[in-house]
Amino acid sequence: MAGQAGPGNHGPPDNGPPDGGNWSRWGPDDERGALNLIGPAAVRRGLAAVRVGQTVSLGLPMRAGKGPLAAMRQPMQHFMTRDGGDYAAGRPERGGMGFADDSILVACHGTTHLDALAHVWRDGQMWNGFPASSVTSQGAARCGIQNAGPVVTRGLFVNIPEPGREMAPGEAIGAEGLAAAVAAAGLEPEPGDALLLRTGWLRQWRAGTAGVDSCPGLAPDCAGWLGEHGIALVGADNIAVEAYPAADGSVMPLHIAAIRDRGIYLLDWPSAARRSSCWWSRR
Repeated sequence: MAGQAGPGNHGPPDNGPPDGGNWSRWGPDDERGALNLIGPAAVRRGLAAVRVGQTVSLGLPMRAGKGPLAAMRQPMQHFMTRDGGDYAAGRPERGGMGFADDSILVACHGTTHLDALAHVWRDGQMWNGFPASSVTSQGAARCGIQNAGPVVTRGLFVNIPEPGREMAPGEAIGAEGLAAAVAAAGLEPEPGDALLLRTGWLRQWRAGTAGVDSCPGLAPDCAGWLGEHGIALVGADNIAVEAYPAADGSVMPLHIAAIRDRGIYLLDWPSAARRSSCWWSRR
């Protein structure tokens, strides 16, 4: 029955992904998806692309009560469980040592993050046909992020808007536009590459000219282009990688077409703050 699939028997073909999907490409029990494309050749290609050796973090700073994040999620909270004030108030140092300690409470999708293949599903089935019931209050029994492992590959950095142009809220770039932007950057994708896109939304949000209720990004048909070129991971400096909300009223169609159907990972909010050393110089 549809939606009743289990390990090794993930559902009937007519309930699987459309043409172009990758289910069973790496076996019926695969939980890594397109990251399987990152083999020794892709790793060597990534290492060979290094010019300067400078490390650049693409993670957003984590700040208590700050965003950006979707309205459905709570901002990060930061708690000091012990600090210098405790000792000033009379707590004695023990064995010649005082210390500070803290905790954070954060929505896993509330800062820079990589979506697991268990993140989305349709018709009760997620990546490779695993049932959505594999995800419970105890976590993901299938396709959890722990299956991704370390990622070492070549990153392709691409600016979507032409120089001097701002993308409008919800503006979608289709497969032809994405291909043109990649070509304009002088890049030739190869299987296992990661594609990181700069839409400009993060800069607009920081400037107070964009909200979290919409963002420019990729159109659903870009999933086919990503799959055809063997992109293992795609990220963007916006809320969801894809244009939001979708023009046809569907909910996160690129998430379904990329993650669920093709096993391509989505990276939300890689920071463009260091663009002078990363986005332009490609170090």
